[in-house]
Amino acid sequence: GWAGSPVPLPRAEGTLAKFIDPDEAPAVKRRLSDVLDLEDHTLLLFYKSDKAGTEDVFTPVRLQDMCKLESAWLKVTKFPTIRSFDSVVKLFYGPEPVPSDRTMPLDGEWECGLLDEASVSATVAAMKASIDADGPRSPYARFVHPNFKDTATSVYTRTAVSIKVEKDLAGDLADGVMDYLGREYGWLQDGMISSSAYIGEEDSFVPKDSIRVRVVCTGTDEMTIMVAPDFLLAFASIMLVFVILSTYLRSVFLACCGMFQIILSMPVAALIYKGLTIDFFDFLHILVVYLVLGIGADDIFVLVDAFRHVSEHMAPLVKPGRYPDEVLKDLLKRTWVRSAGAIFNTSFTTAMAFMSCSGSKAMPMRTCGWYAAISILLNWIFTITFTPAVLVIWHQRVQDTRCCIAELFSLRPLGEIGQPGTESKAAHRNCIEVALDRFYIRAMNWKVGQVRPVPWAMGLGLLAVAIQGAYFTSQLTPPRSAEVWFPDTHMMTGFSTFMADNYYQPDYKDYAIVEVVFGIKDFDISDIDIYNPGGPGGKVIFDGAFDLSTKEVQDGVLSTCEWLNNLRCEFDGCKNAGYNTLRMQSDKKTHSCFLEDFREWNGGTLPVGDAFLPALKDFRDNAAAGDYNSEFLVDEVSYKEDIGIVNGELKYAVIKIRSTMTMDTPYSQGNEINNFIEEQLDKHIQTLPAPLARTKLVCIVFAFLDLSRELLNGLFQGCGIAMPISFLVVLASTRNLVVSGYAVISVASIVLCVLGFCKSAMDWDLGVGEAIAGVIVIGYSVDYVVHLAHIYCEAGHHGITKREERAAFAVRNMGSTVFAGAITTAGSGLVMFFCFFYFFIKMAILICVTIMFSFIFSLGFFMSVMWIAGPQGDFGNLPKCMSGMRMMSSGGVEPAKPADAKPVADAVEAAEPPPVAPVAEKVATGTVAEVPLCIDAWEETEV
Repeated sequence: GWAGSPVPLPRAEGTLAKFIDPDEAPAVKRRLSDVLDLEDHTLLLFYKSDKAGTEDVFTPVRLQDMCKLESAWLKVTKFPTIRSFDSVVKLFYGPEPVPSDRTMPLDGEWECGLLDEASVSATVAAMKASIDADGPRSPYARFVHPNFKDTATSVYTRTAVSIKVEKDLAGDLADGVMDYLGREYGWLQDGMISSSAYIGEEDSFVPKDSIRVRVVCTGTDEMTIMVAPDFLLAFASIMLVFVILSTYLRSVFLACCGMFQIILSMPVAALIYKGLTIDFFDFLHILVVYLVLGIGADDIFVLVDAFRHVSEHMAPLVKPGRYPDEVLKDLLKRTWVRSAGAIFNTSFTTAMAFMSCSGSKAMPMRTCGWYAAISILLNWIFTITFTPAVLVIWHQRVQDTRCCIAELFSLRPLGEIGQPGTESKAAHRNCIEVALDRFYIRAMNWKVGQVRPVPWAMGLGLLAVAIQGAYFTSQLTPPRSAEVWFPDTHMMTGFSTFMADNYYQPDYKDYAIVEVVFGIKDFDISDIDIYNPGGPGGKVIFDGAFDLSTKEVQDGVLSTCEWLNNLRCEFDGCKNAGYNTLRMQSDKKTHSCFLEDFREWNGGTLPVGDAFLPALKDFRDNAAAGDYNSEFLVDEVSYKEDIGIVNGELKYAVIKIRSTMTMDTPYSQGNEINNFIEEQLDKHIQTLPAPLARTKLVCIVFAFLDLSRELLNGLFQGCGIAMPISFLVVLASTRNLVVSGYAVISVASIVLCVLGFCKSAMDWDLGVGEAIAGVIVIGYSVDYVVHLAHIYCEAGHHGITKREERAAFAVRNMGSTVFAGAITTAGSGLVMFFCFFYFFIKMAILICVTIMFSFIFSLGFFMSVMWIAGPQGDFGNLPKCMSGMRMMSSGGVEPAKPADAKPVADAVEAAEPPPVAPVAEKVATGTVAEVPLCIDAWEETEV
């Protein structure tokens, strides 16, 4: 009913209604609810007078339009039970003299005539008088803006419908309203690729006749509905990466094979993921698609570029064609030696960054870390196994041909190989390599006297950027507001805060329940499956001392009820202007103390001793919660659940209040309330008798605080694990302490700049998105620096000792690869800017910013340091340092080695190189198969 009147039997029950005695209706409905698997849901209709928010919503025309909307919804809705229809319309329509007593029929046609001004003014005056007398406890307080008590006008009003609905039909609850407003889900509307029916204008309202309307429905699973279109956008990302691959590699064939192996890594990773007995899969896992696309493409770029550079340097083709099999084999061996380790270094470091999430207690983070790490390592495996085979087919049959499909069935003619150093006719220098050689390397080598101004300027400038990034990172705080998942114009975005700020008495269901529990000692979770936290398992450990049969303990419980009812809360997180208590103040009862209700049920007394438990059982089994609680708590109170009688003994009990904390209370506000309440509870427990010493306080808002705290801990844990691993990986790759030190400083600078950007440019807090992004940042920020560091040290094995020559060698061989990888990864993330969920948009920003800083710091800061102070010769070489330490420990004489333990490297250096005829001559004589391509001593040792 509208205001406590009997609820008519539901239309969905059909002809059953005429066979049911009205006195039996409540019991029948309960039985039907059990059979139909009904759920409680709420439909909220917010009304606003005008877009500017300056006019009064209570005018005859606007009230008529509200009536028409609600009448239209009732005509088309078909739900089992409307439990309450708390509508603003019923305050102004209906024959009863008192507004709160007026009702409207829930079936049939509404008479939505135009009210006269006098009638509307009389109703507003009655509302004003009630609010003046009772404040937020007035039955009209929930329909008006807080300023109504001063001005007798309100910009906003609202209607709340509480419904029992079948689980499968909950999503249809708001359809009638949306149809009336002309809103629907669809593509390419509201300025979005995929849009929701709940998207409004700038104020989250949509216009309808003379009013503006905002709809919130608890039955609509917006996350599930809108995640599918966002997942489909991953295909757009795949196509974009494919275009970049085709353009950079100059081969559709290589791009197709590359995309195949990248995409294949994800279902194979899912099989392994499933094989680890992990069933948890969340929308956060969709993010892995965008991450793996960029990382997988980067791996392919490294291998293909390495093959191209090795071929052009060691076996230049003076006449285009394919290499003989033995030459191709040796070139692939060189390519594999050069690139497999480099790809592994970046893949391993990125995977470990994600693996650091595996220690998180938050399942989305924990499992997403596993899935991402498995996918990344699979991409490495496919790149060093599948891609070389593809390279062979491409080189022998497809390279430089127009139609790759037709040419797959025939070999290309043999090419003519020239001397090493000869310009290759098959070489294709892309515009990136030309630009780097012509502008970047030339600028870095330019000297003014003995000083290279460009590296100094870039290095010092980026160092200053890193310092400011560190400063702003230190300013990051826990979330000051609720996490935003939907666009700003979405009707559900921030609606709890909207209600708290714009209604004198907001809707109670948006406010958290706070419970005090007696009799629970602990909870054993040792047998709960960590990957299915909502599944079976767990065991309650009761407090054996808990006993309510004595007057002393009963008085302690009653005093706790009074303490909780009157507990002050003067923090920003408590929306309680005017009364400053943790409990919501209203004209209805907002607390439930089972012992008070039991005393009232028992005639005003509480039995003690042996008479207590039988009487309590009788109350528990027969008392109706609705007789002692208002609608503010009746759905939350069940005496059979709140009074815990297990195996005939009282084991626990619960008291509850409807608090003034909204369900989306942000971390910073909720944390200070939690700490305050825990402190006050500890003080209160000191006054209680011993059987109540285990008293605990529970609230879902505080559980969300634990989640936020765990995510923040995961960020710091990820940094603590990934940064040392990055150093060790770079050290293993370069075998140079100095280069590794420079690389880790660069990586740390990238992380600080990205997190600092979140604060300085976006004014974000350290929330869920930032905590997740922090781990991603670590993985991405390592890649390009490690690639350049690896090639810088490899230059020494080619006889290049001077730092500027090594740096130029690194840029020529890896610069274009880094650029292409950056474009591909940023491109795959760029698609997320068109996603519906703000979380994905935030990830797009963070990925693109991370790639930007990674690219700038790798070629700007790290390479500048290499040009200015990079190690020359064997300086910083770890094996040489260790050898020197051994000599120092032996008094300056290197210890003698056993004859049978001579290092392979010494034997290779002492051996005379075999006479090798020029490759071109061997090709001409047909004896190329007998003489492998010359491999220098270092590479032979590595192989």
